[in-house]
Amino acid sequence: MTILRPLSGYMFSLVLVTAATVICEFVRPYLVPTNMIMVYQLAVVVAAVKLGRRPAIATAFLGVLAFDFFFVPPRLTFSVADKEYLVTFLGFFIVGIIISSLVAKVREQSVEQARLSRQAEQARILQAQENLERALLNSISHDLRTPLVSITGALSALKDNGEHLSSHARRELLETAGDEAERLNRFVGNLLDMTRIEAGVIRLRKEPCDIQELVGCALAAMEKRLGEREVSVALAPGLSLISLDMVLMTQVLMNLLDNANKYSPSGSVITVHATTAGNCLDLTVSDSGPGVPPSELSKLFDKFYRIAVPERIGGTGLGLSICKGIVEAHGGCISAENRASGGLIIRIQLPLPDCCEAL
Repeated sequence: MTILRPLSGYMFSLVLVTAATVICEFVRPYLVPTNMIMVYQLAVVVAAVKLGRRPAIATAFLGVLAFDFFFVPPRLTFSVADKEYLVTFLGFFIVGIIISSLVAKVREQSVEQARLSRQAEQARILQAQENLERALLNSISHDLRTPLVSITGALSALKDNGEHLSSHARRELLETAGDEAERLNRFVGNLLDMTRIEAGVIRLRKEPCDIQELVGCALAAMEKRLGEREVSVALAPGLSLISLDMVLMTQVLMNLLDNANKYSPSGSVITVHATTAGNCLDLTVSDSGPGVPPSELSKLFDKFYRIAVPERIGGTGLGLSICKGIVEAHGGCISAENRASGGLIIRIQLPLPDCCEAL
């Protein structure tokens, strides 16, 4: 391969000289031979730009031979009747070498500049990645440390002063420890789920599922976290069974409900709506929160992404990214849009029979 590459360059040099000779033959009746040398000079420039220094020098040498053989009297011989043409040959060949060297130097400088630019860009990207990873690590460390501190504080208070505390105070401490342990469990679970998704080791256990049952399971699991929050469920009549992994899709719906619960006013309603559209199941979760800036909608499902919110709202920024991975593993798609009346709509489309082409 390394031998064929330079050979192809020299073959192209021969092609350039042949093309220049054909052109000169056409214009021969109108030009004196010395003017034709510029056509060959152009071939040398092309060879220098496209092929490099050595093929360009070869083009200059072949150009001298072709010019002498075809156009210098006596034609079709290498004899030269007028010795002044020897000076022309020498000048043409020297100029060809100079052009080849200059163009090759410019090419080398351009390649070097491009290489340095790529290295600088790679260094910039690596630095940005390091900064991002450091920020993400700090954020995750904070999110994981906070519940640990709360659990440790509650248990320490019970251990040191439990006998002096009222039953109500002890119960509050235990509830705090339990809530924070559950929160920590969710954080760790999200990290593990994201690792499984990125590793491509999710194994779906699909079975025919009823959408009403799916929504009911998610609401039951979220009952404690939702508290007194009103959730409006609107399911279109006659929804057919859909083949999906009940456990994973329940987790998706729980993540969406949790997201809506965190980012909307406490007194507002969360709406879950399901219908069929174009042989697809269309499942949406809507809230009445502030929504998302339009420029950030495309980033909503990125890993570790969180919109600017009050510090009271924690999380690893993995919930929606996990939802995307699970939905896409089912052959579906997930998207987000702002509501005209305020708030955010997360839409999931899952394939029913003959729906794959529509997606």
